[in-house]
Amino acid sequence: MNVTTKPGGRRRFYTLMAWALAVIVVIGFSRSFYLRPWFEVAPLTLGLHLHGATLTLWVILFVVQARSIAAGRRRLHMSFGIGGIALAAIAIATTYAAAIESVRLGVELGGIGIDRLYSNVVLLTLFGSFVGLGAAFRKRPEIHKAFMLLAMIAAIGPAVTRAVALIFGQGIRDSHLPVEAAFVLSALFYCWRTQRRLDWVLLCGGVLLIATQATRRIVGGSAEWVQIGSWLVQ
Repeated sequence: MNVTTKPGGRRRFYTLMAWALAVIVVIGFSRSFYLRPWFEVAPLTLGLHLHGATLTLWVILFVVQARSIAAGRRRLHMSFGIGGIALAAIAIATTYAAAIESVRLGVELGGIGIDRLYSNVVLLTLFGSFVGLGAAFRKRPEIHKAFMLLAMIAAIGPAVTRAVALIFGQGIRDSHLPVEAAFVLSALFYCWRTQRRLDWVLLCGGVLLIATQATRRIVGGSAEWVQIGSWLVQ
């Protein structure tokens, strides 16, 4: 039996994935950013506000781009793509600055430790690499979509951790790993089911993403990284 779907079906799948990723971001940062006036939370610096605004714009752009392709509006998609590369660069810069600022703030005051800085640096490196490769393969739609989806999955790591803590409470370690893996596996399964082929970009990129994040407690807690991280936050 032929289970291959029409292109529109594949486009709708990526749109649904985009919305699901966006919902996680909104839930994860609802208290600390989007709905902060209704909660007693620590004030945000200008840098953290800029970081939140930039990442929000990226999420919105990701959804718009997925929806524009699903609607067959390729010219609009390409037009937004040019600005998307610049926005991705700004997102990387503001996220890195926010991570450094959070380490300087300290865990006691709601910041992050040196080990979490390692995770942020790795995610930013992967995010930038996936976006860059996605732009390079913009004329090959399937490869382009895979890289951009991987970039978005890499970007939601901190949001997943916060969303899980908000819904299920604290104490769940590395909760972002199974959620990110679930998104990658869902895309792989859908590709196999509809096209009867293995998407090697999604597979290799997903394995790299999960594997590097799984090393956070080993590499991020090592004496070597503590020296590197301490140098970065000076």
